[in-house]
Amino acid sequence: MLVSIDDDKIIAGFTTKFGGVSNGVYGSLNLAYHVGDSSQNVRQNRDTLASKIGAKNLIFMEQIHSDFVMEYSGLNLPPCDAIFTHLKGVGICAMVADCAAVLLYDKKLGVVAAIHAGRAGVVSKIVSKTIDKIGSNPKNIKAIIGPNIKKNCYEIGDLDLGEFNKFKDNAKFDINGALRAELNTLGVVDYEFSDICNHCNERFYSYRRDKITGRFAGFIMLKG
Repeated sequence: MLVSIDDDKIIAGFTTKFGGVSNGVYGSLNLAYHVGDSSQNVRQNRDTLASKIGAKNLIFMEQIHSDFVMEYSGLNLPPCDAIFTHLKGVGICAMVADCAAVLLYDKKLGVVAAIHAGRAGVVSKIVSKTIDKIGSNPKNIKAIIGPNIKKNCYEIGDLDLGEFNKFKDNAKFDINGALRAELNTLGVVDYEFSDICNHCNERFYSYRRDKITGRFAGFIMLKG
C-alpha cells in the first residue's frame, strides 16, 4: 500500500496487488467484484483495506466511464465515477487498472473526493465537475493522482479527442498531461502526480497489459 497522506485529519493513498487473498490472475488484493474473482475473496480484501486504514465503512462506486458525480451521505449510490463526502470514518475509493484515481481534499470545507479518471472522464473534465459540485475554491484543494498508464504505454490510435487532441502524440494519449493542464486551469496549486506507470510496474494491476486481471484502488478518508 502506498500512503500519500496520513495525518490527524485524513488518510489517503493507493493499494497495490499485494496483501490480499485472491489467487491466480487476481492475486492478491483485487478489490473488484466485476472482473470474475471470487466474491468471498473480494469481500475479504475490502475488509483488509478497511482495517488497514481504520475505516468504519468502505464505499466503492459502480463505475461506468461517465462524468457523473455523487455525494455519499450514507445512502446507496447510483452508478457514477466520482464520489465525495463530508462523513468521517468513511473511506471512499476509486478502482483502476490503467485509468487514474484522483483523490481530492478540501481543507476548508472538510470534504474528500475519489474520482475514476480514464480517457472518457478526463475528456469530459470530471475533475472540474467534481470540484464544482462540491462547491470548493480550487485554491483550498489538495489533489493526489495515483499510479496510472503513462503516455508511452497508452496507444489510442486515430481516436478523435476534440480539444484534447493536443495531448496526443503519435497516437498515444497523455492522461497525466491533460489532468495537469486541467488542474492548472482550475487554479489548483497543491497537487502531486505519481511517477509510477502501472502498465510497466508489476506491483499494480493493468488491464491493457494482462486483460483478465484485478483492480487496485485510490482511497481517501476523513478521520474521526
